[in-house]
Amino acid sequence: MIRLIIADDHTIFREGLKQILAEEIDLALVAEAANGIELLARLGEVACDIVLLDLSMPGHSGIALVRAVGEVPGGHRIVVLSMHEERQYVAESLKAGAAGYVTKNSASDQLLTAIRKVFRGEIFVSAAVPLPVPGQLRAEGGGLPHTRLTPREREVFDLLIAGRKLSRIARDLNLSIKTVSTHKSNLLLKMGAETTADLVRYALRHDLG
Repeated sequence: MIRLIIADDHTIFREGLKQILAEEIDLALVAEAANGIELLARLGEVACDIVLLDLSMPGHSGIALVRAVGEVPGGHRIVVLSMHEERQYVAESLKAGAAGYVTKNSASDQLLTAIRKVFRGEIFVSAAVPLPVPGQLRAEGGGLPHTRLTPREREVFDLLIAGRKLSRIARDLNLSIKTVSTHKSNLLLKMGAETTADLVRYALRHDLG
């Protein structure tokens, strides 16, 4: 069962989402919030797998809220819901820690696909939105992509380029395979890479590991 929290300040939109989710036997709504403060409080009260997060709410919202939600312990992943279809918004959301980006005018099946793919550790972006190019995911100030990795992502990166399998990395870092897969998906995106082989080539070019 995939546990979800909806965070959106529009009651009618939340009710519509709840109806869509209620028809799916593998999805369960565990909480909802109308603003960023409520959302952060809910994350401290209930366990969830996916946060459906409106990018534009009054008060604490936007990219800063994406980062704040990502920093809350619990292993949840974020699917951003937004009216914006510009590539810039997608890039900034993914850089901040989101794993999915769905426009609010998307069909409901895209939202359901996003939820399930993100739950499996994949990245999902609405078909109507152009994917960010690797250059847009570079570190602020022109730094190399690996400088934006979190300490945990860098650990996973180092073990991947050393040839470790996900199951071995999970044991070495005392994490679940799902969590390691999530870190791998995030770091691949940040590095503008598609495979572990791409990471190895990058490491060789920049004398890493």
